[in-house]
Amino acid sequence: MSAILGANFAITTWLLAGAALQSILVLVLPTRIALLPAVFLLLLRLMSTALVQAGLVRNPYLAMTRRGKWTAPILEQDGRVPEKGAGKEVVVFVVGASANHPLGLFAPGFRQLGDYFQNMFNEAESNREKWGFLGKSSGFTAAQDGAGNAFITISYWRSIEHLHAFAHGDTHRAGWDWWNRTIKQHDHLGIMHETFAVPANGWENIYVNFHPIGMGETSHLLPPSEKEGSNFPAERLISPLTDARSAKWRSMFSRMGRMSATSE
Repeated sequence: MSAILGANFAITTWLLAGAALQSILVLVLPTRIALLPAVFLLLLRLMSTALVQAGLVRNPYLAMTRRGKWTAPILEQDGRVPEKGAGKEVVVFVVGASANHPLGLFAPGFRQLGDYFQNMFNEAESNREKWGFLGKSSGFTAAQDGAGNAFITISYWRSIEHLHAFAHGDTHRAGWDWWNRTIKQHDHLGIMHETFAVPANGWENIYVNFHPIGMGETSHLLPPSEKEGSNFPAERLISPLTDARSAKWRSMFSRMGRMSATSE
């Protein structure tokens, strides 16, 4: 959230706000005391960086990182890793919302737009099998001048038929009806989408020392175990991330299922 708020306004705006706050402190406090907060925070960050660089403290930026080499295939129905990569089609749906307004995230109507987006993905996640929803990754793209900053979500679906059915469902329809009613009053709001229907053996991915993102952030819904005494009597989500150090996942073409490990 801090990164999103930081990118919501131009850097000059944040610098001016910081300068104004520092000026107020100088006016109401003795100069030495007024300078203490900024100097203390700067020294604290420099010390933290130095300790990480020297290996004396753990690097906090690695907290969400999956060390090693990983790939994210579409798992079999029972959660098994497939024999060959990219054996199933995948639909990539990119959707975005922007506020072309000086207030950015706080522009009129943008919160409601975000709520409808959130409702749609909540519905997709709650009914994964019905809609063929695999998962999503979301991020914030910052325009150079601060205008046109956008939220972008990359989502993954099992087929174009699943996505089409979802687009005609009640949740998406509610959002679309709201958009048609509000666009005339809020023409600073923008939406976009792109759709890619990728056939089997036409996609692959690899992640090396990277945090889960893209297909690496998707999940597979595993049905309840029927084994007596199982620790998993209910449905559960599992990650598709698979160790990619073996020959089976070594190259781009093998991950696409276009060549066997022995033919590399």
